[in-house]
Amino acid sequence: ATRVAPSSAVLPAHARRSRRKAPRRVAMPASAADAPAGASSNPSVWYASFGSNILSERFACYLEGGRIEGMIRDMPGSRDPSPPTEWRRWDDLPHRLFFAHSSPTWDGGGVAFVDFGEDLELAGDAPETPSRDISSVAPETHRSALGVSYRLYRVTLEQFNDVLAQENGMVPGDEACREMTAEEARALADAWTALVPETRVVNGAAHAGCLTSDPASDAGGRPALRNGFRSENAGPPGETRAPSERWYGYVKCIGALNGEPVLTFSCDAETTRRFRTGADKPNAPSAAYYEVIKKGLVQSGSAVEDATAYLDARVEAAVAAESHAGENAKSLSSR
Repeated sequence: ATRVAPSSAVLPAHARRSRRKAPRRVAMPASAADAPAGASSNPSVWYASFGSNILSERFACYLEGGRIEGMIRDMPGSRDPSPPTEWRRWDDLPHRLFFAHSSPTWDGGGVAFVDFGEDLELAGDAPETPSRDISSVAPETHRSALGVSYRLYRVTLEQFNDVLAQENGMVPGDEACREMTAEEARALADAWTALVPETRVVNGAAHAGCLTSDPASDAGGRPALRNGFRSENAGPPGETRAPSERWYGYVKCIGALNGEPVLTFSCDAETTRRFRTGADKPNAPSAAYYEVIKKGLVQSGSAVEDATAYLDARVEAAVAAESHAGENAKSLSSR
């Protein structure tokens, strides 16, 4: 249930030149002596972006520091400012992209989150049926029809921990951010390797899409999604590592790529459940936030019309249950 588009691209030089540097306030890196024998204390991992960080210039701010146009403050940058060594695209994963909360950075509009499908049964969802989440208005808007596209950046584990801290208003090395260890990262990758049969691994990728699709349906390696997502296919549970009011402290491993963990972060499982059941209401993104994600999708391989359709479908689904259903989404796509 995915298209893996390999690339050896690194972040554009012009993105780095266009930002002014912020003062760096970082903690010293952990000693390599803390690592188990024969293993790296700072292995490579993949950070899976689904919101504004899909745009490489935006993501570069979390590594090198500074800001780009539209940002209201400088990022301190990572302890290691090196760019990603490569990136990939994963498409159509059976997760659920939605927009929520009100971000002052983005004109009060909603920002992107992902429902990973954990604990669907607790919300009254029968695992055999489409999820009754915030997009349950029509059959074509259920989880299987609205997969999530991720842009994966290959970075070091330390860099991932630094990005997590900054996304939650902290500086790299902040004690309030419980950093993932190399041992924990390896265990998460191993869990996905054990969960996904070798016959369902596509181009080195093991994720939930491999378990909810028929690999034989498309000789090109992009099998069609089907109904029947089960919570056990969501993989190892995520956990809150950076508690804050910035909403992105919940770290989730969504798969493994060539044996390396694919990590992301979103709101925690309980908050996701409240949006899924309608206890909390979604909020459509601002035009500026919408455009940043759209540019990132195009930059990473989508046609302009496909990027627009991808976002419009998810924005419309997210506000469909409201009395103003679709109004914000329509205004975004009709610019």
